[in-house]
Amino acid sequence: MGSSGTVALADVWAMLEHCAPGYWKKSTDHHWRIGFDERLYPSLPLGAHGTRKNPEIQIGHVRKMARFLGILECAKQQLPQLA
Repeated sequence: MGSSGTVALADVWAMLEHCAPGYWKKSTDHHWRIGFDERLYPSLPLGAHGTRKNPEIQIGHVRKMARFLGILECAKQQLPQLA
């Protein structure tokens, strides 16, 4: 079964602050690069075109990033949409 729904990027940053202290982020042309604990997740989307102040990010992208960084269980506690 696939993931559906979205989560605000500000909520993703808050989750990372809690679950991955010391993480870093860098914006590229089309994605965010997220680094934590010697791992680099290179492709979290910037969000839909437009203002991008606090875009909605698809849950599947967030879950994939959390799994890759090894913080999925903590992320599920912080973002109920992932559960």
